[in-house]
Amino acid sequence: MLVVVSCNKNNSGKPSISLESINTTVQANDSMRCTFKFTGGGQISNGYFWSIRIRTNVNPLTNQSGSDTINFQLPSFSGNSGEIYFSLPWNGYLNETATENDTFTFRFYVQNADTTLTSDTVNSPQIVSLYQ
Repeated sequence: MLVVVSCNKNNSGKPSISLESINTTVQANDSMRCTFKFTGGGQISNGYFWSIRIRTNVNPLTNQSGSDTINFQLPSFSGNSGEIYFSLPWNGYLNETATENDTFTFRFYVQNADTTLTSDTVNSPQIVSLYQ
């Protein structure tokens, strides 16, 4: 799930995002929820939000759930700064083993619609997905 809220401020140059909040422990049947602040919104309106999952488990996977790289097209909006709310479900994406917790880090960035401008990458802290 992805939600964008923006406000008007004049900003030029490269788009920018920063991670404002993220839950680092994901309970079974819950979701990882993130809030990002962005600037340069006029450049990313109709652009893309990217999330890259990096597994840090020691043991091999028993069930790979989905692609490690996902992206969503951002809606059209007129503001140049605002917030992006992003959520990933435990069920079907963050629960990769049936017998132990899973650990991940994520990389996030935004890109304009014609992919010529990309923000710096934001790295998450370690995320622990509880298996039960």
